[in-house]
Amino acid sequence: MWMNEAEKVPVQAVAQKLGLTPGKSGSFGPCPCCGSVVRGSTDKRGPIGIRRDQKGWKCHKCGMVGSGIDLVAARLCGLKFKDADSQTKDKVNAWFQGSDVREDVLSKPMPKPTVKLDGDFPPREEVMGLWKSSHTLNRLEENHEVFEFLKLRKVHLASLSQTGVVRVTPDRNQYRWPKWWPGGRSMKWRLIVPAFDSKGQFRSIHARAIGETNNAPKTLWPSGFQASGLFMPNRFAVKMMRKEDQDIDGLIFVEGITDFIKVSTEAHREGLKLAVLGGTSGSFSSVSKLSIPSGVKVYIGTDPDAKGDSYATTIQTQLGSRVAYRLPLRSLEGATGGRP
Repeated sequence: MWMNEAEKVPVQAVAQKLGLTPGKSGSFGPCPCCGSVVRGSTDKRGPIGIRRDQKGWKCHKCGMVGSGIDLVAARLCGLKFKDADSQTKDKVNAWFQGSDVREDVLSKPMPKPTVKLDGDFPPREEVMGLWKSSHTLNRLEENHEVFEFLKLRKVHLASLSQTGVVRVTPDRNQYRWPKWWPGGRSMKWRLIVPAFDSKGQFRSIHARAIGETNNAPKTLWPSGFQASGLFMPNRFAVKMMRKEDQDIDGLIFVEGITDFIKVSTEAHREGLKLAVLGGTSGSFSSVSKLSIPSGVKVYIGTDPDAKGDSYATTIQTQLGSRVAYRLPLRSLEGATGGRP
Protein backbone atom coordinates (compact mmCIF):
# COMPACT_ATOMS: atom_id res chain seq x y z
CA MET A 1 0.00 0.00 0.00
CA TRP A 2 1.35 3.44 -0.93
CA MET A 3 0.83 4.80 2.59
CA ASN A 4 3.26 2.28 4.08
CA GLU A 5 5.98 3.44 1.70
CA ALA A 6 5.07 7.11 2.19
CA GLU A 7 5.48 6.80 5.96
CA LYS A 8 9.10 5.73 5.43
CA VAL A 9 9.99 9.08 3.88
CA PRO A 10 11.67 11.35 6.50
CA VAL A 11 9.38 14.22 7.43
CA GLN A 12 12.23 16.71 6.98
CA ALA A 13 12.55 15.62 3.35
CA VAL A 14 8.79 16.01 2.90
CA ALA A 15 8.89 19.53 4.37
CA GLN A 16 11.74 20.53 2.07
CA LYS A 17 10.00 19.17 -1.03
CA LEU A 18 6.84 21.04 -0.03
CA GLY A 19 8.78 24.29 -0.11
CA LEU A 20 8.53 25.02 3.61
CA THR A 21 11.24 27.36 4.85
CA PRO A 22 13.85 25.89 7.22
CA GLY A 23 14.41 27.81 10.44
CA LYS A 24 16.52 27.60 13.58
CA SER A 25 17.04 24.28 15.40
CA GLY A 26 15.64 22.17 12.58
CA SER A 27 12.29 23.98 12.52
CA PHE A 28 10.19 24.79 9.46
CA GLY A 29 7.48 27.26 8.52
CA PRO A 30 4.95 28.44 7.81
CA CYS A 31 2.45 25.99 9.27
CA PRO A 32 0.02 25.00 6.51
CA CYS A 33 -2.75 24.56 9.10
CA CYS A 34 -2.68 27.85 11.02
CA GLY A 35 -0.45 29.96 8.76
CA SER A 36 2.00 30.91 11.51
CA VAL A 37 5.56 31.70 10.46
CA VAL A 38 7.11 31.78 13.96
CA ARG A 39 6.27 30.19 17.30
CA GLY A 40 5.67 33.42 19.19
CA SER A 41 6.61 37.04 19.70
CA THR A 42 9.88 36.06 21.41
CA ASP A 43 10.47 32.65 19.84
CA LYS A 44 11.42 33.15 16.21
CA ARG A 45 11.88 29.49 15.32
CA GLY A 46 9.60 28.12 12.64
CA PRO A 47 6.36 26.80 14.15
CA ILE A 48 6.87 23.25 12.89
CA GLY A 49 9.17 20.96 14.83
CA ILE A 50 10.10 17.50 13.56
CA ARG A 51 10.45 14.39 15.68
CA ARG A 52 13.91 12.94 16.04
CA ASP A 53 12.83 9.71 14.38
CA GLN A 54 11.60 11.73 11.37
CA LYS A 55 8.17 10.10 11.53
CA GLY A 56 6.11 13.03 12.73
CA TRP A 57 5.82 16.78 13.18
CA LYS A 58 4.08 19.28 15.42
CA CYS A 59 3.13 22.92 15.04
CA HIS A 60 4.09 24.65 18.28
CA LYS A 61 1.70 27.48 17.50
CA CYS A 62 -1.60 25.69 16.83
CA GLY A 63 -0.77 22.28 18.33
CA MET A 64 -1.46 20.29 15.16
CA VAL A 65 0.52 17.04 14.89
CA GLY A 66 0.79 14.47 12.14
CA SER A 67 2.85 12.36 9.79
CA GLY A 68 4.54 13.24 6.52
CA ILE A 69 1.32 12.25 4.78
CA ASP A 70 -0.61 14.72 6.95
CA LEU A 71 1.89 17.46 6.13
CA VAL A 72 1.31 17.04 2.39
CA ALA A 73 -2.46 17.03 2.91
CA ALA A 74 -2.22 20.17 5.04
CA ARG A 75 -0.16 21.90 2.34
CA LEU A 76 -2.94 21.11 -0.14
CA CYS A 77 -6.03 21.95 1.89
CA GLY A 78 -5.04 22.99 5.44
CA LEU A 79 -6.36 19.74 6.95
CA LYS A 80 -4.95 16.39 8.04
CA PHE A 81 -5.19 13.49 5.58
CA LYS A 82 -8.10 11.79 7.36
CA ASP A 83 -10.14 15.02 7.22
CA ALA A 84 -9.40 15.81 3.57
CA ASP A 85 -11.78 15.12 0.69
CA SER A 86 -11.23 12.23 -1.72
CA GLN A 87 -9.73 14.46 -4.43
CA THR A 88 -7.09 15.78 -2.04
CA LYS A 89 -6.30 12.27 -0.83
CA ASP A 90 -5.70 11.20 -4.43
CA LYS A 91 -3.33 14.14 -4.88
CA VAL A 92 -1.42 13.18 -1.73
CA ASN A 93 -1.03 9.67 -3.11
CA ALA A 94 0.21 11.07 -6.43
CA TRP A 95 2.62 13.42 -4.64
CA PHE A 96 4.37 10.52 -2.93
CA GLN A 97 4.48 8.63 -6.21
CA GLY A 98 6.62 11.47 -7.58
CA SER A 99 4.17 12.62 -10.24
CA ASP A 100 3.84 16.10 -11.70
CA VAL A 101 1.41 17.00 -8.93
CA ARG A 102 4.44 18.13 -6.91
CA GLU A 103 4.87 21.15 -9.15
CA ASP A 104 1.16 21.90 -8.81
CA VAL A 105 1.47 21.86 -5.02
CA LEU A 106 4.44 24.22 -5.00
CA SER A 107 2.73 26.64 -7.35
CA LYS A 108 -0.31 27.00 -5.12
CA PRO A 109 -0.47 29.62 -2.37
CA MET A 110 -0.48 28.35 1.18
CA PRO A 111 -4.03 27.33 2.19
CA LYS A 112 -6.00 29.90 4.15
CA PRO A 113 -5.45 29.27 7.88
CA THR A 114 -8.22 27.14 9.39
CA VAL A 115 -7.97 29.17 12.61
CA LYS A 116 -7.72 32.94 12.74
CA LEU A 117 -4.83 34.01 14.96
CA ASP A 118 -5.34 36.89 17.35
CA GLY A 119 -2.25 37.36 19.46
CA ASP A 120 -0.19 34.63 21.08
CA PHE A 121 -2.94 33.21 23.30
CA PRO A 122 -6.70 32.52 23.10
CA PRO A 123 -9.03 35.27 24.36
CA ARG A 124 -8.85 35.25 28.14
CA GLU A 125 -12.62 35.30 28.62
CA GLU A 126 -12.99 32.23 26.40
CA VAL A 127 -10.24 30.36 28.24
CA MET A 128 -11.83 31.21 31.58
CA GLY A 129 -15.23 30.23 30.20
CA LEU A 130 -14.02 26.77 29.20
CA TRP A 131 -12.35 26.22 32.56
CA LYS A 132 -15.39 27.36 34.55
CA SER A 133 -17.74 25.24 32.43
CA SER A 134 -15.66 22.11 32.92
CA HIS A 135 -16.46 19.54 35.61
CA THR A 136 -14.65 19.39 38.93
CA LEU A 137 -13.98 15.80 39.94
CA ASN A 138 -16.30 15.91 42.94
CA ARG A 139 -19.28 16.72 40.68
CA LEU A 140 -18.87 13.69 38.41
CA GLU A 141 -20.76 10.44 38.79
CA GLU A 142 -18.83 7.73 40.60
CA ASN A 143 -18.67 5.51 37.51
CA HIS A 144 -17.32 8.22 35.18
CA GLU A 145 -14.54 6.83 32.98
CA VAL A 146 -12.07 9.46 34.16
CA PHE A 147 -11.79 7.75 37.55
CA GLU A 148 -10.74 4.45 35.99
CA PHE A 149 -8.14 6.31 33.94
CA LEU A 150 -6.71 7.95 37.06
CA LYS A 151 -6.83 4.78 39.19
CA LEU A 152 -4.83 2.89 36.57
CA ARG A 153 -2.16 5.56 36.96
CA LYS A 154 -2.24 5.21 40.77
CA VAL A 155 -3.54 8.72 41.40
CA HIS A 156 -5.12 9.22 44.83
CA LEU A 157 -8.53 10.59 43.81
CA ALA A 158 -9.54 12.33 47.05
CA SER A 159 -6.23 14.18 47.24
CA LEU A 160 -6.34 15.13 43.56
CA SER A 161 -9.83 16.59 43.96
CA GLN A 162 -8.54 18.77 46.80
CA THR A 163 -5.70 20.20 44.72
CA GLY A 164 -8.05 21.71 42.13
CA VAL A 165 -5.40 21.39 39.40
CA VAL A 166 -7.52 19.44 36.92
CA ARG A 167 -11.06 19.30 35.55
CA VAL A 168 -12.93 17.33 32.89
CA THR A 169 -14.25 18.91 29.69
CA PRO A 170 -17.94 19.89 29.58
CA ASP A 171 -20.69 17.70 28.12
CA ARG A 172 -20.09 17.73 24.38
CA ASN A 173 -23.59 18.76 23.32
CA GLN A 174 -24.32 21.19 26.14
CA TYR A 175 -21.50 23.67 25.68
CA ARG A 176 -20.71 26.21 22.99
CA TRP A 177 -17.13 25.35 22.16
CA PRO A 178 -14.68 28.14 21.21
CA LYS A 179 -13.57 28.07 17.58
CA TRP A 180 -10.00 27.44 18.71
CA TRP A 181 -10.83 24.22 20.57
CA PRO A 182 -9.65 21.28 18.40
CA GLY A 183 -12.47 18.87 17.62
CA GLY A 184 -15.28 20.78 19.32
CA ARG A 185 -18.29 18.58 20.00
CA SER A 186 -16.71 15.56 18.35
CA MET A 187 -14.07 15.42 21.05
CA LYS A 188 -14.55 12.84 23.79
CA TRP A 189 -13.91 13.39 27.50
CA ARG A 190 -10.57 14.97 28.30
CA LEU A 191 -8.72 16.07 31.40
CA ILE A 192 -7.85 19.75 31.19
CA VAL A 193 -5.31 21.78 33.14
CA PRO A 194 -4.79 25.56 33.13
CA ALA A 195 -1.58 26.81 31.53
CA PHE A 196 0.21 29.93 32.79
CA ASP A 197 3.05 32.06 31.50
CA SER A 198 6.23 32.61 33.51
CA LYS A 199 4.68 35.62 35.30
CA GLY A 200 1.76 33.57 36.60
CA GLN A 201 -0.90 34.78 34.17
CA PHE A 202 -3.61 32.30 33.09
CA ARG A 203 -3.12 32.05 29.33
CA SER A 204 -4.38 28.77 27.93
CA ILE A 205 -5.66 25.22 28.45
CA HIS A 206 -3.87 21.91 27.99
CA ALA A 207 -5.89 18.71 27.54
CA ARG A 208 -5.24 14.99 27.74
CA ALA A 209 -7.46 12.20 26.37
CA ILE A 210 -8.81 9.63 28.84
CA GLY A 211 -10.06 7.15 26.24
CA GLU A 212 -9.89 6.33 22.56
CA THR A 213 -9.21 9.41 20.44
CA ASN A 214 -10.21 8.11 16.98
CA ASN A 215 -6.76 9.09 15.66
CA ALA A 216 -6.93 12.55 17.24
CA PRO A 217 -3.83 13.63 19.21
CA LYS A 218 -3.61 12.30 22.77
CA THR A 219 -2.79 15.76 24.10
CA LEU A 220 -4.09 19.07 22.79
CA TRP A 221 -3.48 22.81 22.91
CA PRO A 222 -5.83 25.45 21.46
CA SER A 223 -5.52 25.58 17.67
CA GLY A 224 -3.87 28.67 16.25
CA PHE A 225 -2.16 29.88 19.40
CA GLN A 226 1.15 29.66 21.19
CA ALA A 227 1.94 26.85 23.62
CA SER A 228 5.66 27.51 23.90
CA GLY A 229 6.75 28.99 27.22
CA LEU A 230 3.62 27.93 29.12
CA PHE A 231 3.58 25.85 32.30
CA MET A 232 1.02 23.81 34.20
CA PRO A 233 1.38 24.98 37.82
CA ASN A 234 -0.13 23.92 41.12
CA ARG A 235 -1.28 26.70 43.47
CA PHE A 236 2.11 27.08 45.16
CA ALA A 237 3.78 27.48 41.78
CA VAL A 238 1.25 30.13 40.70
CA LYS A 239 1.93 32.15 43.86
CA MET A 240 5.68 31.74 43.35
CA MET A 241 5.49 32.99 39.76
CA ARG A 242 3.39 35.97 40.83
CA LYS A 243 5.78 36.69 43.74
CA GLU A 244 2.81 36.47 46.13
CA ASP A 245 4.27 33.74 48.32
CA GLN A 246 7.82 32.53 47.93
CA ASP A 247 8.03 30.60 51.21
CA ILE A 248 7.97 27.14 49.64
CA ASP A 249 9.59 23.79 50.41
CA GLY A 250 11.00 23.39 46.93
CA LEU A 251 10.30 23.50 43.20
CA ILE A 252 10.01 20.50 40.90
CA PHE A 253 9.74 20.41 37.10
CA VAL A 254 7.85 17.47 35.58
CA GLU A 255 7.00 16.45 32.04
CA GLY A 256 3.47 16.24 30.69
CA ILE A 257 -0.02 16.56 32.08
CA THR A 258 -0.21 13.09 33.69
CA ASP A 259 3.00 13.46 35.68
CA PHE A 260 1.95 16.97 36.69
CA ILE A 261 -1.29 15.58 38.12
CA LYS A 262 0.48 12.72 39.92
CA VAL A 263 3.22 14.80 41.49
CA SER A 264 0.84 17.59 42.51
CA THR A 265 -1.36 15.00 44.20
CA GLU A 266 1.53 13.29 46.00
CA ALA A 267 2.87 16.61 47.25
CA HIS A 268 -0.58 17.47 48.63
CA ARG A 269 -0.87 14.09 50.38
CA GLU A 270 2.54 14.58 51.96
CA GLY A 271 1.58 18.04 53.20
CA LEU A 272 4.40 19.62 51.22
CA LYS A 273 4.36 23.26 50.24
CA LEU A 274 5.98 22.24 46.98
CA ALA A 275 5.72 24.26 43.77
CA VAL A 276 5.06 21.87 40.87
CA LEU A 277 5.52 23.02 37.28
CA GLY A 278 4.50 20.71 34.45
CA GLY A 279 5.77 21.38 30.96
CA THR A 280 5.59 20.15 27.39
CA SER A 281 7.76 20.78 24.35
CA GLY A 282 8.74 24.45 24.40
CA SER A 283 7.86 25.11 28.05
CA PHE A 284 11.28 24.67 29.53
CA SER A 285 12.96 27.26 27.33
CA SER A 286 11.31 29.86 29.61
CA VAL A 287 12.65 28.53 32.91
CA SER A 288 15.10 31.43 33.23
CA LYS A 289 12.14 33.87 33.28
CA LEU A 290 10.65 32.35 36.44
CA SER A 291 10.87 34.13 39.78
CA ILE A 292 12.41 31.33 41.83
CA PRO A 293 13.06 32.34 45.44
CA SER A 294 16.67 32.46 46.57
CA GLY A 295 17.75 29.35 48.44
CA VAL A 296 14.87 27.17 47.22
CA LYS A 297 16.00 23.76 46.02
CA VAL A 298 15.04 22.83 42.48
CA TYR A 299 14.31 19.27 41.38
CA ILE A 300 13.94 17.87 37.87
CA GLY A 301 11.42 15.06 37.42
CA THR A 302 11.29 14.67 33.64
CA ASP A 303 10.94 11.21 32.10
CA PRO A 304 13.99 8.90 32.01
CA ASP A 305 14.23 8.84 28.23
CA ALA A 306 15.84 10.85 25.42
CA LYS A 307 13.18 13.56 25.42
CA GLY A 308 13.22 13.80 29.21
CA ASP A 309 17.01 14.04 29.14
CA SER A 310 16.75 16.90 26.65
CA TYR A 311 14.27 18.76 28.87
CA ALA A 312 16.47 18.18 31.91
CA THR A 313 19.49 19.57 30.08
CA THR A 314 17.52 22.67 29.07
CA ILE A 315 16.51 23.29 32.69
CA GLN A 316 19.97 22.56 34.07
CA THR A 317 21.62 24.89 31.55
CA GLN A 318 19.44 27.80 32.66
CA LEU A 319 19.54 27.19 36.42
CA GLY A 320 23.00 25.69 36.86
CA SER A 321 23.95 24.90 40.45
CA ARG A 322 20.47 25.73 41.71
CA VAL A 323 19.29 22.28 40.62
CA ALA A 324 19.54 19.94 43.61
CA TYR A 325 19.18 16.70 41.67
CA ARG A 326 17.14 14.91 39.05
CA LEU A 327 14.57 12.50 40.44
CA PRO A 328 14.88 8.99 38.99
CA LEU A 329 11.12 8.37 39.17
CA ARG A 330 8.02 9.97 37.69
CA SER A 331 6.57 10.92 41.05
CA LEU A 332 7.68 11.96 44.51
CA GLU A 333 8.16 8.33 45.55
CA GLY A 334 11.67 8.09 46.92
CA ALA A 335 11.97 11.85 47.17
CA THR A 336 9.42 12.69 49.83
CA GLY A 337 11.00 10.18 52.15
CA GLY A 338 13.67 12.84 52.31
CA ARG A 339 11.34 15.79 51.98
CA PRO A 340 12.56 18.57 49.67
